[in-house]
Amino acid sequence: MKILLIYLLSAVYFFLSFSLQTMRAIGIYLIISVGLFFWANMEWKRSFDKRNDEIRRISEEWLEEIPHTQFILSPNCLNSLLINEVTNILYLAQRESLEVEFDIEDIPFHKILEVAIVEDESILSLYPKGGLLGDSLKDRDLEYEGDSEEEDEEEEEEEDEDEDETITKLSLKILVDDLTNPIIEYIFIENEDSLAIDSDEYMEAIKLCNDWYQKLSIIIKRYEHDKVLVRKWQ
Repeated sequence: MKILLIYLLSAVYFFLSFSLQTMRAIGIYLIISVGLFFWANMEWKRSFDKRNDEIRRISEEWLEEIPHTQFILSPNCLNSLLINEVTNILYLAQRESLEVEFDIEDIPFHKILEVAIVEDESILSLYPKGGLLGDSLKDRDLEYEGDSEEEDEEEEEEEDEDEDETITKLSLKILVDDLTNPIIEYIFIENEDSLAIDSDEYMEAIKLCNDWYQKLSIIIKRYEHDKVLVRKWQ
C-alpha cells in the first residue's frame, strides 16, 4: 500500500507540472515526481527481496528435515539437490509452485549411471564419455549431417555469433538405474526470454552447474567398476 501511494504521488506531481506557468515551478514538480518514482522503485525492490529471502528461508528450513551434507536450492526455490555422504543417497526435491510441498526422490549413489550438462538440448559435458545420454544426442543430430564444406561453413557462422550467443535453459540431466523414470533433471536456468552467456546470472549458474556435475562424476567414478552398460545390441 505504501509503495502504491508513492507511485500515485509521483504521477500526481508529474501531471500537475503541466498546469504550472513558470519553468522554475515546473522543474521543481518534475524533480519531485522523478524522486518519488525512484523512491517507489527502491521500496518495491526492497519489499521484493525481503519476500524472496523469507521464501528461501522457509524452503531451506523445510529441506533441513532431509538428512544431508551438501545441498543446492534453485533461485526460484522450486528445485533442490541434496547429497547425504553418510548414507550415500542423492535427493532430488521438486515442486510446481511455492504454495505446495516438495516431492522428494531419493537415489542411491550406486544407481547413478551418467550425468550431463545440457544447454538448450545440447550436451556440453557428459560423464562417462560415450554414455547413453550422448548416444541420444547423436541420434537427434543425424538429420543435420551434411558434407564437410557445409559443416565448415556452419562452424564459421557459429564462431561469428559467439559474442551474441544466448540460451533459454541450463540443466543437469542424470541417468539412473530406474526403468520407470530413468532420466531426472535439475534445472539451473529456464527463461522464456533468451539469456546472454556473458551475463552475471549465466556465469553464476554455469559455475554451480559445473560444481555439481563434478560431484556427481566423482560419485559415478566410485561405482564404475561395478557397472556394465549395454551400448548396442550384439
